[in-house]
Amino acid sequence: MTDTRKIRLVPTGDCFCGCGEEAEIGRWFVLGHDITAAAALRALQGMKLPQRLVTAGFGPGRSVVQAAVEEAGWVRCAGCSYAGTPANLAAHTRAGSCTADAPADEQQPPARPDSQSAVPEPAGPAGRTRSGRAAASSAAPVPAESGAARGRLLPGADAPSWEKVPLHLRQQLRGAAYQLVTPVQGPLKKPENRRLLSAVRAAGRMRMTGAQWLLLLTAPREAFGSPRSQRARALYEALEHVAAEHTEHTESDAGREAADHQGEAAAG
Repeated sequence: MTDTRKIRLVPTGDCFCGCGEEAEIGRWFVLGHDITAAAALRALQGMKLPQRLVTAGFGPGRSVVQAAVEEAGWVRCAGCSYAGTPANLAAHTRAGSCTADAPADEQQPPARPDSQSAVPEPAGPAGRTRSGRAAASSAAPVPAESGAARGRLLPGADAPSWEKVPLHLRQQLRGAAYQLVTPVQGPLKKPENRRLLSAVRAAGRMRMTGAQWLLLLTAPREAFGSPRSQRARALYEALEHVAAEHTEHTESDAGREAADHQGEAAAG
């Protein structure tokens, strides 16, 4: 008879990606190495996720998530479409990640009717309005005085280059960000770090604004966790990679933009 039982594995203390490093007690991988190992395995198998889903009998006609709920003990969130293990669902709830209950500071206030809203704004020199000058100011380059990007010239919050951060950098940051806030611990639990926590959560969803990029890249290391926190260290290292690999290609553009803005300010 063919033995159809699954292979039983236990954590050995060695990282299962084969890097030779020591994993924490009860863990299979060094933090972040599971993502690398999964990507390497996909590369060796030569199949993308849709192909693997179809091979396993899933796809548009049969939900793999629903199957996990019905057969593998997964549970669904009562407030949104999230589904995961009971432990992950508890972390999802504690972290406030439910999209049906977004924090107040992430919600846009409704537009307030104003009888003067139809009055055109006064134009400045060369016909530029105040709102135009404000938009230009928010896109102006920002020198980073602290954080992972310290000493670099970063694009402004509204600069389009934030939408062009390479996918591999955003994916690396996503894994580290999710781990850091699942559950939320340390300095990020403090009320004064609420905006920073929202930015970390946005990084975990890979849906970040330019303002959130600036906040993360200029936040001091201790704002994410203690010096002994491996999760905080992983996130900070991911941010350093973004600062090194992405901003070096935009600093020259940012420098030109800074010169343009200085010229416009002088003209104004």
